Amino acid sequence: MNWLPKRKNRVAAFWGWFIDNKEAYFELNEFGRDKLFSQLEKKLHKVNRHLAFEFGESLVAGKREFIVSADGVVEAFEDVIELVGNAPVLNNFDLIGFRQPHNEEFSVAYGDIELTWGDIFFTFEEDREEVNLTIYIKGFTEENEDEFISASFILLDTVIGEYNVGMRIGEIEFTSYEDQPDVRPIKELQSLF
Repeated sequence: MNWLPKRKNRVAAFWGWFIDNKEAYFELNEFGRDKLFSQLEKKLHKVNRHLAFEFGESLVAGKREFIVSADGVVEAFEDVIELVGNAPVLNNFDLIGFRQPHNEEFSVAYGDIELTWGDIFFTFEEDREEVNLTIYIKGFTEENEDEFISASFILLDTVIGEYNVGMRIGEIEFTSYEDQPDVRPIKELQSLF
């Protein structure tokens, strides 16, 4: 007996729950935020365990930005598309699928490291519809590679957007930046997309 709801029902159930609780998420403040975020995470994970979310800190034109992300997991992209595509009208929210690229410089703190756009460079090769990258990172070593790679993916999402990272980037090689010739600042990656 299949007791789990079909995916469409999980999506409808999520939006039914969100509609019932939307005012609390629109009015976000520091009191009760952790509880609200924990509840939202549990509900999103019923749709797909990889889904993540972000809310804009301040209102823009009377709306709060609500980003639904696959958290970089390509296998969850279809669920983000379905969830956002089946959203009800949310007058107080600007609903966005996937982390979007930003033009302003951004830094990422991850574990004991912090990366800025000025710390990362790249070279690339185009391979059919994908772009293969070599990422050069200041301070990158074998000992800290896990933290640097994780932080680099977050930074890539801010430079070219989560969807492009997941669907348009092929292979990525990470290495230390040692003033190599012919590398380009990570900001210039936007021009490829």
